Amino acid sequence: MASIVDLAPPRPSATPSFRKIRAASRGFEVLFAFLFAAFIALAIFSLWILFFYQGTMIAIGPRGGIITTDPLPSDFVPFYTWRFDQRLVYAVDVIVRAIPTIYLFWCLRSLFRFYGQGEVFTDRTARLIQAMGVCLIADAALPFLCHLVLSATGYEIDKLWAHMAAVQELVLGAVVFVIALVMQAGREIEEDREGFI
Repeated sequence: MASIVDLAPPRPSATPSFRKIRAASRGFEVLFAFLFAAFIALAIFSLWILFFYQGTMIAIGPRGGIITTDPLPSDFVPFYTWRFDQRLVYAVDVIVRAIPTIYLFWCLRSLFRFYGQGEVFTDRTARLIQAMGVCLIADAALPFLCHLVLSATGYEIDKLWAHMAAVQELVLGAVVFVIALVMQAGREIEEDREGFI
């Protein structure tokens, strides 16, 4: 009687570690789907404030935005007093600065959806992680770039655009991008190894 021995390694998706990844990823997929929708809603709300809000509870000044029930400080400007061209310029600013964060949460949702399906070390997941690194870098750099444009055109109101958190986010984005490159290189090595069997 002949015996058949299966020498193939177990499928990664069947190991306990991968089962834990799949289970944990479902919750993260829901969380990042919620944050994706919430940041789209926040961007839309910001645009609504720019064009339609008539109150003085929300205003902007040289020290940033303010939400208050007290009388506004003298150097803060309510949105309803803005000229139409100012509203258009800041609408573009809101959209440009919201895109990296919204896309970051879309990438995170997609990444954890793939993890939940057992797809971990793949080209698709590595590309998503690369895109997340780019989003973090863009989100860190855009306040400075928008400041330059707004200053050059005379539209700048909020002069508090430099934050240490932006430097941390820039470094984190670069690290995440490089980690994705390492993952891709590891995947290529694994595929080459499998080709020799």
